[in-house]
Amino acid sequence: MRESRALFALAAVLVSSACASSNRAGELEPFTQVGPPSSIRVIVQNLNFSEARLYAIRRGMRTSLGIVGGKQDAEFTIDWSIPDPLQIEIHLLAGPTCTTRELQADPGDIIELQIASVFSDSQACR
Repeated sequence: MRESRALFALAAVLVSSACASSNRAGELEPFTQVGPPSSIRVIVQNLNFSEARLYAIRRGMRTSLGIVGGKQDAEFTIDWSIPDPLQIEIHLLAGPTCTTRELQADPGDIIELQIASVFSDSQACR
């Protein structure tokens, strides 16, 4: 009888310590996402020597993403709450312009874009 009480007491201690170590009210775990994702990330690697100005095209609307220096990398975040097609327009400083093919983008996506060192070799552009 004493052994069963000791096991029950041990189980009660383990359960209470597990509850005590759980998240305190109002605190978020560092890797917990609250709600569905509402943006996409565009990671750009510019292999060209020229600076590139980037635009996101969505539903016919053109929005500036930013500038990536020559031979540099950059990351941009776009508000994106529903699945939608995306195109990226690339303007090289004092050079040609390129628009990528349409790509279906969903909230939470990470899109990687590489700007070729020889811009005319970019087959992904039209």
